[in-house]
This record gives sequence, structure tokens and C-alpha cells, in this order.
Amino acid sequence: MEGMERRLSLKRHPLLLVLVLCTASSFAKPAAGPAPEELIRFSLWATLEAYPGAGEVVDTAAPFAHPVNRLKEIVPFFVEGMVCGWSFTYVPSDKMRGVEEFFEFKPLREYPGMASRIQYKEPWVEENRLNCWVEFRCPPHLTAWRNTWKTLGYHRISGRGQGRLTDGFDGIYEGATIALKEAVREYARSITKNKPKEITGEVLLTGLPSIGLKSGKYIVDLDFFLNVSRIINYTIY
Repeated sequence: MEGMERRLSLKRHPLLLVLVLCTASSFAKPAAGPAPEELIRFSLWATLEAYPGAGEVVDTAAPFAHPVNRLKEIVPFFVEGMVCGWSFTYVPSDKMRGVEEFFEFKPLREYPGMASRIQYKEPWVEENRLNCWVEFRCPPHLTAWRNTWKTLGYHRISGRGQGRLTDGFDGIYEGATIALKEAVREYARSITKNKPKEITGEVLLTGLPSIGLKSGKYIVDLDFFLNVSRIINYTIY
């Protein structure tokens, strides 16, 4: 009997699903009348089970623990990109000069306690995935800052990256990193004929993050506003 209880259908027990997902973050009732630009809302998903071979331990007594924990990793990362933005440094590879490719990014702004303000709503199960709507109410000072990106005419760039499904969140992070790097590289190619030595700048994640699956890999598609701070070119002696 106990084993049967652990295999209860998720679709037949939506209240159980809501109760488990509530542990991820606050489910307080939304305040009335928020300005549209203050609300960030998008849907995201996580697989119900760990990928075979990933080495993750799944608690069969808590059937939603794995996808809930995964969402708690994924969602704050993307909200950070939408609200705080990322600064980056990109060094393209150059075999003739013996230069290896280098790329890194980090939060452009800090917002302590951001994860605690994220709300997970209306969960549903579809195709072995736990889906939910994500809501984040952006504070006024960051809302104003975000709006400057829209009004200053920054470049719009897009990129796609892949990461291994067996790596869990690290696979999504890898896919997002490659997506950003590819978006920056394609923009650099569009404005300069010669490969630059280094590019630095800032981006703000815009639109909705898109995550798909193909051949055991995450496919991550992202859109950004781009502000290039500096392009260093090689000096020819």
C-alpha cells in the first residue's frame, strides 16, 4: 500500500503538487494593481525525474522534490539576467597568435534577497515535466533601470547554446553561457572585419528564456539588449 501511495498520479492530485511547490518560494497572494512594467512573468519547466546516469539521488517519498529543486536553481539565474543584467568579457580564439578563447560573465548589479521574492504559480504536469508560471515583482528602482535599456536604443542580439542533460542545472548554465557568447561573437562579426583582441560589455536578458531538449542536450535560446563597453583590436607592428 505504501508503494502505491508513492506512485500517485500527479495529474489526479493537483493539491499535492501545489503543496510541494510551495516549499520552493513564497505563494502569497499578489498585491492588487501592480503596474505592468513591474511584473516579470514567464513559464519554465523541469523534468520530473533525474536523467539516467546523472548520479542524482531522487527521493521516492517526495516525487516532486527533484523538479522543484531544479526550478529553484534555474529560475533565479534567469531572473538575475532579466533584472540585474550581466557584464561580460570575451576573448576570441586566434590560432595564429596562440590565443585561446575565453569568455566569462557575472551579475552587472546586485539585488540581495532576489530569490525570496520569486513566486511559483499554477503548476501543471505535461510530458514528464513539471511546469509552472514564474512571477517576479521588480522594485521601482530596478524597473526604472530596466526601462532605460529599452529607451536608449541598445543593440538587440540573440544566441543559442547547448548543454548536456546529464549535467542538470550546469547543463542549462552551459547552454546559456554559449548562447550569450555566440550572440556577442555574431554581433562583433557584423561590425568589424578583423577579429578583435577583446570585447567587454553588458547585457540585459529580454524576452522569455527558451529551453528545449534534443538528443540528450538542453537547447537554450536567449535574447538580449547589448551595450558594448570596449573593443580592443590587435596592434599591427
